[in-house]
Amino acid sequence: MTRYLPIAVGVLLIVGLTIIQVRMTDRLSGANVTAEQRAELLKNIPMNIGDWHGTDMPIDEAVRQTAGAVGAVSRQFRNVRTNEVVDLWLIVGHGRAISAHTPDICYRSSGFAARARENSLYPMEMDGGTQVPFLTNTFFREDITGRRLIRVFWTWFNTEDEKHEGKVVWEAPSNARWYFGNTRALYKMYFTSQMRDNMETSEQSPCLRFAREFIPVVDKALSQVYGGGAKAGDTVKDAGAASDTTASDTEPKGAAETEEAPAEEPAEPAALTTEEASSAK
Repeated sequence: MTRYLPIAVGVLLIVGLTIIQVRMTDRLSGANVTAEQRAELLKNIPMNIGDWHGTDMPIDEAVRQTAGAVGAVSRQFRNVRTNEVVDLWLIVGHGRAISAHTPDICYRSSGFAARARENSLYPMEMDGGTQVPFLTNTFFREDITGRRLIRVFWTWFNTEDEKHEGKVVWEAPSNARWYFGNTRALYKMYFTSQMRDNMETSEQSPCLRFAREFIPVVDKALSQVYGGGAKAGDTVKDAGAASDTTASDTEPKGAAETEEAPAEEPAEPAALTTEEASSAK
């Protein structure tokens, strides 16, 4: 029997590698709707949402290609009442590229350092008790203008996952490349804001105030991936449960800061320039 052991091992190895390749490529994918078609829906994102007024930011073509973005919205929203500013980066493309370039990779390539060793899972509570899971981390960079400190929230929407049952469901798995690898049209959404100081928590970020108004609007716009069958704000109450867990899954909201390395009190951060914001995505 032992003489057949190498053959059995070889067969198992071939089968295992085949499963991985199927997972990470378009093989056996039944979807026939392209990322280009999904990108058209980004035109439905309004410029103004309540007190938040948007300004489109230029997108460097090299940044678009690196991110794998077939369609993209890069927009800065300013609250005309509070003067808070949040940057939106919403893109769609093939899962292989869209899932690979996350802020902990992109911002580091732009000279920023992550303050926490690991990204934290943050279940963002919406009106009505639903939750939208985000990953979050804070990043800093020091240059001649001083210390710049930002917080980023990010999440994904898989248009091809049948378990969503025709709803726009955002997910934040810890290993997005494996989780979404076979998706032909994957949306990724960033919210980024300057931090007032190094003690600002997730709960204090203007990104949350913006997100609670923006997410129902973007859900309505993107629901047309299912022929308009979904309603604005359709989410799964425990959407985070479908995602891969991280070490901070059991932490309460706002616990993202507990893993962050101590930092000296920074000077008042200056706003990112257009080039810096674009190159960090």
